[in-house]
Parts: sequence; C-alpha cells; structure tokens
Amino acid sequence: MSRPKDAKELLDRLGAKWSPDMDDFLAGKVDLSQMRCAVCQKKPCVCPEFGSPEYFALLDKRRGR
Repeated sequence: MSRPKDAKELLDRLGAKWSPDMDDFLAGKVDLSQMRCAVCQKKPCVCPEFGSPEYFALLDKRRGR
C-alpha cells in the first residue's frame, strides 16, 4: 500500500466519515451552523444519544457494516 499523500487521504483510508458540506465549510461558503451531521447527514443533527445502541447501529450503517 502506498503512503497517503495527506491527512485527508489517511483519514479516508481509516474510514473517517465527513459531513457532505465539509468542502463548502472549508471554502468559507457555509458556516458551522449550516453543516449536515457526518453520521445522520441531517441539519440539525438527529442522531440518537451518543454511545447508545441506536447511535452505534446508525454509525455502522453509515460505514457500510
């Protein structure tokens, strides 16, 4: 396996999930309040309570497990 060229590629390889609005946020086109959640993909976030079985089920679904 080749060496990652940058931090984003490394995190992608590790399975990190990003908000679909991350590029616009980093470009200054939207502010944090306008970003969708990286897990549930909703704005505002509607994730179950962090650490709950429902949260981990949603996280597994997002990661394709």
